[in-house]
Formats: sequence, C-alpha cells, structure tokens
Amino acid sequence: MLSYIYGGDMMDQAILVGIDIEQGQINIKSNLDELEQLALAVNIQTKDKVVQKAKTISPRFFIGSGKVEELKQIIDVLDIDVVIFDDTLSSSQLSNLEKALDVQVIDRSFLILSIFAERAQTKQAILEVSLAQKLYMLPRLSGIGKTLSRQGGGSYNAKGPGETKLELDRRKILREISLIKQQLLKIEKEQLIATKRRRDNDIPVVALVGYTNAGKSSLMNGLTSYLNQIQEPVFEKDMLFATLDTKARRIQQENKPPFILIDTVGFISKLPHELIRSFQTTLSDVLHADLLLHVVDATNQYEHEMAVTKNVLKEIGADTIERILVMTKKDLTIKPLTIFEDYLYISNKTKENYHELISAIYGHIYKNHRISHLLIPFTDGQLFNYLKEHATVLDTKYLDEGILVSVILSPEQIQKYQLYAKK
Repeated sequence: MLSYIYGGDMMDQAILVGIDIEQGQINIKSNLDELEQLALAVNIQTKDKVVQKAKTISPRFFIGSGKVEELKQIIDVLDIDVVIFDDTLSSSQLSNLEKALDVQVIDRSFLILSIFAERAQTKQAILEVSLAQKLYMLPRLSGIGKTLSRQGGGSYNAKGPGETKLELDRRKILREISLIKQQLLKIEKEQLIATKRRRDNDIPVVALVGYTNAGKSSLMNGLTSYLNQIQEPVFEKDMLFATLDTKARRIQQENKPPFILIDTVGFISKLPHELIRSFQTTLSDVLHADLLLHVVDATNQYEHEMAVTKNVLKEIGADTIERILVMTKKDLTIKPLTIFEDYLYISNKTKENYHELISAIYGHIYKNHRISHLLIPFTDGQLFNYLKEHATVLDTKYLDEGILVSVILSPEQIQKYQLYAKK
C-alpha cells in the first residue's frame, strides 16, 4: 500500500511546486490551492509555493535545474520535510529530485492515493484504491524506492537465483493486480445484477456528482429528511474525500413514484488516471444513471469546480447523460452568481428551493410517462398493490368486473400492461 504515515501531532512542512507552461495551464493558482488542501488532509502544512514558468518539461527534473537550486535553498531556510509536485512525475524524475534535494519528493497522484488509502472503508473501496496504488507503482519501482522506504512500505524480501529485487517486485505487483481485478470483476457482476433488478422494477436512478466536498452527501441527507424518508444518514464532513463509497437511498415524494438517489465519490483536478481506471466499478453507477445532479459549492471557486467535474464526466463517458446543475449554500452567499447555463440555487441548511429541485428531478426522470387507464381484475390484486407502491395512481374506481385505475406509466410499463388497458 502507498498509505503515507505521519506520526504524532507534529505536522510535516512542505513546499508545493507547480509548472506554468506558456500558452498552457491558466489555473496554476487554483491547482496549488487545491494541492495545499490535499496536503492538509494528511497532516502536511504548506510553508511555500513555487511556480516555474517554462516552455517545456525537463525530462530530468520536471522543472529546470535553476529552479531545483532555488528549491534547495528554500528547503534549508524553512526546514522542509517534503516537496510536493502538482503534476505526476516519472520514475527518473522522482529519483533525480530526491538525490538533488535530499528530502522526500512526492507528486499529486501519490498524495491523492494516500488520502484514498486512508479513507477507504468497504471491501470494494479498499480493493479499488489498492489497484490504483499498484498501477501507479508499477512504472515507478526504480524511482519510488526511497519514498516508500521512508514511510515503511514497499520493501519486499522475496529473492531468487538470477533475479534482481526489482524484477521480483514487478512480478509480485503484477500478480496482485491480476488478483484484485478478478475480485473487482466479481463485485461488478453483483452490481450489474442489482442494476438490472432496478431496471426491471422500472425505478430510475439519479446520481449525485461533483467536486469533492461540494455538499453531495449533505444534499442526499437533506432530501431524505425533507421527504420524511426514515433512513440512516450518509456520513458528511467538511473535508476532502470524506467518503469514497457509493451510497444509495430510495427516495419517494408523496403520491409520486420512487427513484434511487446515489452519492458517488467526489472529483478533483488532475484525478490520477490509475484511480479512474481502478474506480470503474464505482463510477459505473454514474454511467448507468438516468439523471445526474451536478452539485457545486457556490461559496468556493465554482467556475473551476464546475470545469473539473465536466472534464471527469467526459473522461469516463458520462457527459451525454442528462444533467441538472445544483448550486449549494445559498444561505451563505450574497453576490449573484455568474453562470451561463440553467441552474437551481439551493440551501442544504434551510432547505430553500428543495421543492423546486424535487420537481425538476421528477420532470426529467418521468418526462416520457403517460396517463393510462387499466382495468385490473380482482384476481390480479397484486398488480394493483404494485402500482400503488411503484407508480403514481391518480384515480381508482371499483367496478363489477374489476378495479379501474388511472395511473402514470413509463413507455415500458404501458407495453407490459397493455392487456389491462381500458378499451
């Protein structure tokens, strides 16, 4: 595991390093501010931020040799423990930088993976994080050794005649990757069965997506309590990646059909590709959703957070799914928002505009539904009970030949129950 261990109450001191390529990265300040919060999540305090303006990436150090000398001076003056790069470093860059700076060097991907390793709770999340860590380690075995040895991990004792330690490590990691993929495939098959069951019951799925710490879990808990659904609250806390596990709740407004609301893992800038590849099982919940609620914190850098989420949705192939933009923390904002697309502005604290949000959700997920009139024989009472629970029954009349029901149905349900259609 790549979990990075920090002891006691002492906070490690860090320098954050970013590179500003000409005609390229315009969000360098936002990215470094975000990196500072990521570092704080694992008890690392930022003492300084260094930005290199450059035309190209240095194959040797990522940054220029002059900037490396500047870092060495800052490290000595500020008594720095770790240098954190905002971009992913190669094996040789990691090795060269640690030799030159004589302190621990890590990158954004390593830092995010460390946080995920610390927060993973369920078997699925633990497996997904472990897979991401090993995929990250594999091409960096020769350069990451010093970093791993400083945290007490990554050192294997296996030896064999004619084989180097590095070759043995690589073989072991490849075997572990294969085993984890098999376990995740089994979990994915189980989830596909659950998804098919929801489809068969014609219950739409609404997925909460957005930047980490945007208020997705608060919104799930808020909607559950607002509609008087007695269910265990989802864990929520003002911290990055408070939860990595997908949570699902059955939500139903009175006299309306139900839907499944899913809370997914939060997104962030430059999310490691290894993590996206490993979290396919979790992110599949987003891909199978009928509607996305794109949750954004209106008190933060919302333009940046919106762009991050849209980029990740595009990367995982979910950018074509219908989406409602939901801005949160209306109770804390005074200035008008500058957003050039339709959105709903809500407060999870006061529940302001919750009614409008619920109406918008139903308007999207049930927009193809139509009013049907079914004559159900008394011998098919189970169907009548099913419709009362899973659909919106508008009117009921008891006739000699059965129960005449006016009900809102999906196109699939209309086809399924056409034998009962009142002629």
